[in-house]
Amino acid sequence: MGVGFLRDSKRGAVCVKLFLTKQQRHLSIFAKIGLSYSFESSFFGFNNFIMSQTFVRSFDIESINKTLKMQQKSVGDVSCVIWDAAIVLSKYLEILYSKNKEYFMNKQVIELGAGLGCAGLVASCLGAHVTMTDLPEVIENLKNNIECNKLVWESCGGNAQARSLKWGSSDIDAYSPPDVLIATDCVYYEESVEPLVQTMTALSSDKTEILVCQEERDTEQQQHAWKLFRDLFTKHFEYTKVPLKDQHSLYSSDEIVIFRGRKKSQLSLVN
Repeated sequence: MGVGFLRDSKRGAVCVKLFLTKQQRHLSIFAKIGLSYSFESSFFGFNNFIMSQTFVRSFDIESINKTLKMQQKSVGDVSCVIWDAAIVLSKYLEILYSKNKEYFMNKQVIELGAGLGCAGLVASCLGAHVTMTDLPEVIENLKNNIECNKLVWESCGGNAQARSLKWGSSDIDAYSPPDVLIATDCVYYEESVEPLVQTMTALSSDKTEILVCQEERDTEQQQHAWKLFRDLFTKHFEYTKVPLKDQHSLYSSDEIVIFRGRKKSQLSLVN
């Protein structure tokens, strides 16, 4: 059983709403500041009876006064909901934009493990040309969110598309190095860490800015995966941890880290 948060439009209060999910999740660290949801349910059947519930999250891009409508699913294993790390990074992208209005304008951005595409869609609304990638089995949800928000990102001069990409595969050859590469909450299983870092290394040039945002979870498995990622990432990238004071004052947490860096030059790798 998972927990969702809905806004009562009459009272302006945040209410707790239980919904079915296979993913166990602690209460959102941002619940206390009032995240906006609406809840829509649909029921259908084929062969055996299947229940499908969807709910819509309204995500405000404060810096440009735009709102995204993110379709989420309460039943499924992956790519169903927007995780807290995606919110943190999305708000940090706004901060980068507020400091430099040209930061994303006409820039090529690739997002790895995009899920529902929150961070990528925010980047497109800030003027970037964004390719959001994920596994083939979850790409449909991503495409739906891109299409649902097309009028928003088009009005901002950006562009968004979804493509399937399996980390560590030859699919990488079809991509050119982007100006910005983002990855949000991609470190979960140990076996996926090496392919992830391989993909990041292959996709980026020494001019590509890397933005990694990750929630530091407390299970032994996830702590080990995160340590392995940092060890491998350090071999290929120079990076700094973005301090909390440089992040959004509300949408940030000491449990969620942002790394900002670039690929090491071949000379530094030799030395």
